[in-house]
Amino acid sequence: MRRHLFTLIMLAGALSVFAQGHGIQFVHKPWKDIVAQAKAENKLIFIDFYTQWCGPCLNMAQQVFSLPEVGYFYNQNFINAKIDAEEAEGSELAKKYGVRSYPTYAFIAPDTEEMVHRSSSRQTAEQFIATGQGALQPELRSFYLEREYQQGNRKPEFLMNYIRYEHSIYAREQVSTAFDELINGGAKLTQRPVWDLFVGTISGLTPYLKQVSDQYAVFCQLYGQKEVDAKLAKETTYGDLEVIEKFCNFEGKLFNSQMIRIQSALRAKKYDEVIAQIDALIADPAVDQQALIERLKFIARLSYYQREEVPQNWFDKCVEYLQYIAYNQTVRDDASIHQEYAAALEEVIRRQKTKESIPACLTTPPVHGKIVYNLRPDVLKMKPRRNK
Repeated sequence: MRRHLFTLIMLAGALSVFAQGHGIQFVHKPWKDIVAQAKAENKLIFIDFYTQWCGPCLNMAQQVFSLPEVGYFYNQNFINAKIDAEEAEGSELAKKYGVRSYPTYAFIAPDTEEMVHRSSSRQTAEQFIATGQGALQPELRSFYLEREYQQGNRKPEFLMNYIRYEHSIYAREQVSTAFDELINGGAKLTQRPVWDLFVGTISGLTPYLKQVSDQYAVFCQLYGQKEVDAKLAKETTYGDLEVIEKFCNFEGKLFNSQMIRIQSALRAKKYDEVIAQIDALIADPAVDQQALIERLKFIARLSYYQREEVPQNWFDKCVEYLQYIAYNQTVRDDASIHQEYAAALEEVIRRQKTKESIPACLTTPPVHGKIVYNLRPDVLKMKPRRNK
């Protein structure tokens, strides 16, 4: 039902994009004028509390708030305010509404100026629209859900709503506890709504994942092998190899096991063993090279090893792997890997024993402009240090 609703919202947003403009339209007025406008239009106020040094805040502004379907939903239903929590009036509002982390999404009733719903963290477009839907429905509002849960409400439909909300703010412990209560109350993974909730909110090598493995044929019949394999593969990306190897055979199990062995050898600094295993995977035509590249991006990044000395042969292989990734990754707009590769090439030049023919700009810090090569946006300020 939630998926169908999101699809309808996206369609409506696409049809209305020319009339509504792109993305969320934020008003920039004094607080009293925002409240007056919300009263006049009979709408809740949505506040994006952000700071100029908050990376997730900038990501949400650039990647989610700007989307037509998100803008359509929020512009239709709320008066939207974007407030810097460390500037002038914004600081007072942040204190008033108990904002302690960023981004915080606050939904305010203009008649009382009380917060009726709150959320936080980086979210997908679908999650963020669901956050707004929660503000519009009293039974989905954060304060209602948390109060009802504290008072002992354990009805299945309520628990599912509570789990979705807690998952949206990355409250993993609350999600895990509530899902256990849902199952203990009689819900089953063989019920489609419960399965969808499990797939979307429960991670790791849980007893529920073992149940899927133990009853693999049953779950494949209910939901299809591709969907079941995807869940098993995702949750066994990391974890106890001994446990994972006792699971049933599924697409991705062998690859995950191989990568876990590589990570274990890397932690033990068995670089020759790591090199042999990675080279074998790259040379194997049966291995999904794009999946391997996604994992290699983190293994081979030299910035990870800056605080420790690594053998020359491992350094050289990391450069080789970064080259392989930069050349072969199908997602060509992922700038991060190209930066890693460029930084690796600069480090190769710095390590040369004979530097007469190397331009000075590649062996010494820049004289002008930025001295660090990274992807940090210019508009993203450094987080201020707090006095303890």
